[in-house]
Amino acid sequence: MKPDIEKIKRESLTKMYEDALETMTDDDVIRMISEVSYLRKQLKSQSDVIARLKKEAYHDPLTGLPNRRYFERELDKSMSYFKRYKRMGALLLIDADSFKSINDSLGHLAGDAILKHISKLLQQHTRSADTVARIGGDEFCIILRETSSEEAFEKAKKLSDIISKTPCTYEGRDIHISVSIGGCSFSEAQDRTDLMNKADSAMYISKNNATAVA
Repeated sequence: MKPDIEKIKRESLTKMYEDALETMTDDDVIRMISEVSYLRKQLKSQSDVIARLKKEAYHDPLTGLPNRRYFERELDKSMSYFKRYKRMGALLLIDADSFKSINDSLGHLAGDAILKHISKLLQQHTRSADTVARIGGDEFCIILRETSSEEAFEKAKKLSDIISKTPCTYEGRDIHISVSIGGCSFSEAQDRTDLMNKADSAMYISKNNATAVA
């Protein structure tokens, strides 16, 4: 019968531990407990720092939304999944109308309040399976998974309508805002760059034609 090596190791370590405890004074035990407690706190602190750094690396500090880096990674994954399994998906690109003039007339704090207001509405009216991101300035993107081009168009119209009917309250006054939205289905693009360019072109068509959605 082969000896249980792991059992022998455990018993040996237990014996060594018990022997060590017998030779330790009360002060030694107190010091050891203190050192273990300190190490545990240090490990937790390091873990918290790593978690915070990861969040900062992939999230926008103003709105708390995923940033461009996170968005591009998720979009690549979604498009790969679409191509491999022939699933549906679409991208919406959203731009706040007249944002520069609002910033210039009311100040950057008002502009920040509007960006946070838009981000909150987008999160409230999209599914948990979708990804809402702020990719820079007053531009937002939404990855709509398992969504046809028709459904994406209807979603864009709904979001535009909600934002235009929900003013941002800042320092006791209501600021009415609107957005222009362009969309593109995964099936209409070759890769991420092509998808982004087509959604961007559609967004500018909607902005120039004042149609809200294209």
